[in-house]
Amino acid sequence: MSIIKMLKPEFETLPLNSSSNLTVILTIWKRNNLLEQLDSLFSQTVKPSVIWVIQCENHVNISQIFKYYPEISYLKSSVDLKYFGRFSFAQYVKTKYVWIVDDDVIPGKKWIEKCLHTSSRGDYIISCAGRRIPNNCYFLGTRNEIEKHYFGDITPSFTFHFCKENTLVDFGCNGWFFQAEWIKTFWQVPPLTLDMSEDMHLSAVCKLKLDVKTIVLSQNNEENTGNLKIAYGRDEFASWTKRGFYEKREEVLHYLIDNLGWKPILWNNNYK
Repeated sequence: MSIIKMLKPEFETLPLNSSSNLTVILTIWKRNNLLEQLDSLFSQTVKPSVIWVIQCENHVNISQIFKYYPEISYLKSSVDLKYFGRFSFAQYVKTKYVWIVDDDVIPGKKWIEKCLHTSSRGDYIISCAGRRIPNNCYFLGTRNEIEKHYFGDITPSFTFHFCKENTLVDFGCNGWFFQAEWIKTFWQVPPLTLDMSEDMHLSAVCKLKLDVKTIVLSQNNEENTGNLKIAYGRDEFASWTKRGFYEKREEVLHYLIDNLGWKPILWNNNYK
């Protein structure tokens, strides 16, 4: 039985929550997780105000889904806009907050509530996973002491994202919850490439220009995790498994650090 047929009837007309002041941007390329993502969003303790679905090319048929979710907006591109495309659309967001979500992320039901609470207490880019760049290292493909550099998505004991405590990182992964007005700053600095590394560009530019930090929130159960399905990000479409991925990321890091002056956390001697 499909997820739609298992949904409770009220989910078909359940209103979004304007008071959350949040737009969620989902993207569709080749993964077919949209129904499960929408189900998780409509099950949140605090629901978003607006949901946009951006489909690049036509690899997955999602046309029937919008009959069951008339509240969401559908944006279609006949070309693959890759990772930066959704950040282009974010310039049109009218809400205070935006959450741009990878296509392999299924949040626990308290995740939006948790993000809003954290945002009310300080200026952060919030993610459910993140990385610290090793001292004087530009190549992130090395897995030495991985637990010191990877947060949220590497704990082998859990099938969901787990992080013991709120942790400052250099950049977030899998999704980015932040104040929508910061997207103007994001585009003030030209990316080295539009093919990849939007995650690093967001955190680096916002730290340099706005002194905004990136944080991975504590996640210790399936209700407050930012992603219930770690395995979804380890399929054949995962970008990090492709040839040359880390070499290209290395070039971006040189651009952000050497050219723009971004300084990663572990490169600061006074880090606490």
